[in-house]
Parts: sequence; C-alpha cells; structure tokens
Amino acid sequence: MFGLFRKLLASKSEKVANVTADLDPQLFVYVKIPGDIQPLARGERFEDPLQVALEAEQLGNISGGGSQLDDPYPDGRPRVEFCGLDVDVVDQDRARALLMRELIKLEAPDGTELHYTKQGAALLDRLVNGSWNEGLARTFMHPGFGV
Repeated sequence: MFGLFRKLLASKSEKVANVTADLDPQLFVYVKIPGDIQPLARGERFEDPLQVALEAEQLGNISGGGSQLDDPYPDGRPRVEFCGLDVDVVDQDRARALLMRELIKLEAPDGTELHYTKQGAALLDRLVNGSWNEGLARTFMHPGFGV
C-alpha cells in the first residue's frame, strides 16, 4: 500500500526515471512528424489510425504523444515545430515496416522520422519524397526518455 502512495506522490523526475528504467529501447519507436500539426489533428490524422493498424497486426500500441512548440504566430496563436508519438512494440522490425507503410498512406509530410535503437545504436528512418531512407545515425533523443 505504501508503494502505491510513493508512486502517486513521486516527483516528475522520479516518475521519468522509473519509466526510463522500465523502458526497453529495443521495443520502442518514436515517430517524429514535422510541421504545425495541432494535438487534436495529430490524434485524428495519425495516432488513431496507427493504433488501429498496430492492434490489427498485434505489433504494439501508441503509448503517448506530444508536441514541441515553436515561436508563436504573429497573432499569438501557438505554433507546433513537430509532434511525436511514442510506440511500444513487440517486434521492432515488423512494427517499423508497418509504421512506414501506414505513414505513407496517411500522407505524412517529408521529414517524418522513426527513431529507434538497434543493438545499442541510435538510428532513424526518414521519409523523403515518398520513400524511406532507413538506418541513418541519429543524435536527437526522445524529449522525455532520452532514448
């Protein structure tokens, strides 16, 4: 019972540390989508259909998402630089293949990236002109988990 209270009252940094400790980078893919895609649009356009596709193939699920804000528009409205989706997978290679196919069907913008770790190497696949460049080295790390 006290363990539950400690979890509920833990600071944000403690919670992130616990999630990171439990996270297997080999079974995690971060989808980074450039452009001003607001949160509700992100959900309707990408999260929901990708979740359906992942479930249908029993390859994983969308476990989170967020937006990186850019400088606001001149009228003060918020502007999104990129949005991201956290995907927990059971088979990284098959899940990446599915995500690549589905993101093309969903008309993801050029520059969309899949970030993943394979045998300790930080890699990405990037969508350019409707096709994927795979296995590129990356330096960008997940904004919350650092993988």
